[in-house]
Amino acid sequence: MTVKIIPLLKNDKKYSCYSYLILGDWNRIEDLNTIIDPGIDDFVINEIERLSTGFGKVPVAQIILTHNHFDHAQSIQAFKDKYKARVFAFSDGPGVDELLTDGQIVKAGDDVLEVLHTPGHSSDSICLYSPLEKALFSGDTRLSITTPEGRYAPEYAEALIKIACRDVQRIYSGHDEPKKTGCQEMIFKTLGNVKSYGHIP
Repeated sequence: MTVKIIPLLKNDKKYSCYSYLILGDWNRIEDLNTIIDPGIDDFVINEIERLSTGFGKVPVAQIILTHNHFDHAQSIQAFKDKYKARVFAFSDGPGVDELLTDGQIVKAGDDVLEVLHTPGHSSDSICLYSPLEKALFSGDTRLSITTPEGRYAPEYAEALIKIACRDVQRIYSGHDEPKKTGCQEMIFKTLGNVKSYGHIP
């Protein structure tokens, strides 16, 4: 079984994030087409409408937010109006239907995602890990720190340890192109740099 992860084009005329569509099997009605971070407006809806998203299935059944900042979440209402999509997030906000918890397992497409609370960029930031694909949807959680300098909250250091314990072979970031090589090495280097600054015993 291979999960279909589709990076969607973002509106280059407005400040927005990258959105990712996770599709299930074409014929399995119980699979949940899921979008992670729909962005600032309805720009990606037009792209989704041109895709084959499954026979008899809602193109977007649910939305998962990596955090509630406007550039990731402002288009929620457009998706609710168009698809009646349910919205999941770690903290409450406009349009959020259900709150997530650290360690929760959420169905997405024909796969599951593990919710990892990763405060640092914001108190409600999460990453989503697909064990099947060894893929991490990182939102705005910073995973590339190349020098042992800077100040980092203890909660961020703990989040890095949590991520480093997963086998991450692909990273789908909120604002960078998907990374498909050297992911684990980058995470360990970042963890080492944060540790060398004295934030991790």
